[in-house]
Amino acid sequence: MRPRHSIPWVVFLVVLSTAAAFAGDKAANPIGPDGWPATRAGEMGRGWVSAYCAGEDSMRAFLSHHMAPRNLEEKNVQVRIEKYKDLHDQYGRLQLDSVEESTPQKVTVKLLDADAKSRTFTFTIQDGPPWKLVSVTIRQPMDGIHGLFNGFHH
Repeated sequence: MRPRHSIPWVVFLVVLSTAAAFAGDKAANPIGPDGWPATRAGEMGRGWVSAYCAGEDSMRAFLSHHMAPRNLEEKNVQVRIEKYKDLHDQYGRLQLDSVEESTPQKVTVKLLDADAKSRTFTFTIQDGPPWKLVSVTIRQPMDGIHGLFNGFHH
């Protein structure tokens, strides 16, 4: 016969292990005081949005310093600035709304545009030093085939 007090202990241990698992997730992907993940990818996303909002000169400096050289060979800074201008004309200012997913090399966030419409952005960085920005992808639904072919790749 089992002692009656073992069931509360089992329940306590299950609750404790669940809480520890959630705490582990937070520790693995901590959120900074401004809402961005406290990871290299989160820092890169925050920097990109700050440069975006500060204007063309700031974005040019950001891309020149933080974009992976191999990716700049594919699309140089001037080509990326032209995309930036189009994007800025379309969305205006951007600000963080929420974090959708965060890993050390990638962060997906919802950003609010000037019209308070939510846009999904994914910032991907290199998986090793010097951890430069590889891509900024914007996922947006398109009219037609239920958004099958969507997105903007910066």
